[in-house]
Amino acid sequence: ALEGYINDFGIAMLAKALAEKNDPDDPYTPYYESDYRYFLSRAQNYVRLFNPHVGFFTGRLPSGEWRPDPDTFDPAEWWGDYTETNAWNMAFHAPHDGQGLANLYGGRAGLARKLDEFFSTPELNTGTIHEMREAKDMRMGMYGHSNQPSHHIIYMYLYAGQPWKAQDKVREVLERLYIGSEVGQGYPGDEDNGEMSAWYIFSALGLYPLRVGSPEYAIGAPLFRKATVHLENGKQLVILAPNNSKENRYVQSLKLNGVPYEKTWIRHEDLINGAVLEFEMGPEPSDWGTGIDALPPSIMPAELDGAGPPQPLGDLTDGLIATGRGTATDSAGGDTQLLFDNTSDTRWTVSSTNPWIQFEFADGPKRVEMYTLTSGVSASDTAESRSADPRSWRLLGSHDGSEWTVLDERQGETFPWRLQTRAFSVQNPGEYKYYRLEITENNGHETTSLAEVELLG
Repeated sequence: ALEGYINDFGIAMLAKALAEKNDPDDPYTPYYESDYRYFLSRAQNYVRLFNPHVGFFTGRLPSGEWRPDPDTFDPAEWWGDYTETNAWNMAFHAPHDGQGLANLYGGRAGLARKLDEFFSTPELNTGTIHEMREAKDMRMGMYGHSNQPSHHIIYMYLYAGQPWKAQDKVREVLERLYIGSEVGQGYPGDEDNGEMSAWYIFSALGLYPLRVGSPEYAIGAPLFRKATVHLENGKQLVILAPNNSKENRYVQSLKLNGVPYEKTWIRHEDLINGAVLEFEMGPEPSDWGTGIDALPPSIMPAELDGAGPPQPLGDLTDGLIATGRGTATDSAGGDTQLLFDNTSDTRWTVSSTNPWIQFEFADGPKRVEMYTLTSGVSASDTAESRSADPRSWRLLGSHDGSEWTVLDERQGETFPWRLQTRAFSVQNPGEYKYYRLEITENNGHETTSLAEVELLG
């Protein structure tokens, strides 16, 4: 799930780029904008797996309860809810939202303390797979550079406002773990599609793609005194660190094309047409890159440090029917609860071409910002199954269940794939106790079908 939220961020960035590139009048542009908003919010759902009782990300039971017993939980133990790793190495698994992650630990200072503890806590002296044995051989606390899911962790010090610690640990990895005399034969673990080499190349240049899917790089510290990257367009990216040495591993200052540069991240567009990065290195940490304006981008703004965890959109109907706090009905006598059961394995199908679906919040009005519809009928993609999809509809809101206000209206929509979830931004949101999805037409079938409905707020 945690890695899925990183993927959600990547999808959001793609949707944003498509929306910005597209003509504002293009009918697809609003869809890109809605997808950006939807997936960016989903990317913050990592907060739902942060267990405050143990201070780590842990699994949940189907009931929503936390899986581990806090009295016996050991973050150093491998397996369980973690694939080929442990809770420690998943404790920083939100590189796309470093400030939001920091706030789970109380703010940037708390994130720094958590990272310090991570690198100072000894690995277990046991191992059933090679990654466990290799992690011990790294001798960097819980950090297992042999395991790719850990590769971003060093750079999370940038979000903590302590870039000098990242510079020091990146240099340690480059100088000690890739030489073959201490561990491995030049590779401190699996190459895995070139990722282990890519980490070395990026980090040796002083750059790192920390937020996957975004057009920017985190800035570490270069390994060489001079490196030249010959770009595909014929330009050159030149990275200079003339006084670089084993001792001079800390960035004192940085210039981009001769101009002082204070940020610990840089845009791809600043490099792709040729650039010169000039690092001034020194033997002691400096205050370069420590200011709030120097922090890498994050979904949660840096100005909200310590203001509490992110609040992503959530399904306001979740669990309400089972607890008697919500009621779902429809106009065609279908089993409407199937639309709100959190699984697309069940489908709501009724013998009507223009049914409505209604949800009542027993606890009072709720503000719905977005909603999702998941296509149904069958998992097989056929013209007949697609013909039962809703094509046009209106989302209505009401305070009393009698007088209705149009909140959103759609015409000629399609669901190209079976069990596809599509997100829609509510055009005219407000707080209402009753919500009704009034389907005005489907795609020509005698029945209408959906798998799931979510009301997000």
